[in-house]
Amino acid sequence: MAAKHTYIQAPIAIEYLESCRDLISVCASWSFGQWGCQANGSFEQVEREFEASTRSSIPLTLIAIEDSRPTGMISLAEYDFRGRPDLSPWLKSLYVHPFHRNKGTATLLIKKLEHEALRLGHKKLYLTTEDAEGLYTKHGWLEIDHVRTPYGDATLMTKILPDAIQA
Repeated sequence: MAAKHTYIQAPIAIEYLESCRDLISVCASWSFGQWGCQANGSFEQVEREFEASTRSSIPLTLIAIEDSRPTGMISLAEYDFRGRPDLSPWLKSLYVHPFHRNKGTATLLIKKLEHEALRLGHKKLYLTTEDAEGLYTKHGWLEIDHVRTPYGDATLMTKILPDAIQA
């Protein structure tokens, strides 16, 4: 009889990037590779944005850690889409490393970022997505427009944060 192997998945921790400054270059690499190089940005510019991340105000970046390794990130920013400077703040830079997808990391990051936005006094968030509308819809986000970004056609979405409704 063949031996059965049991694999135990390490829990995913969500940390402030401010507390993990050694991971700034990882976040910058993920962000620049996924979006920055398509928007005529520079790696150094993206890295400076992450260096400004704090836990007490915007910009704020959260990083997912599993088994002592960074697995994903998400940011809260004043602005993300130049076509709508009247809207703020924005959920941006949700990224989960391909090796760690489909484990619930994106859901944990979205929920924690929404909590952080509420903690900082924000009642509504915005985002644009070229290909993850279903993920956000599943988490209560609503489509409000279709827009053109440097990355292509995108859906502009919003969410009124749940605790803000009761206030």
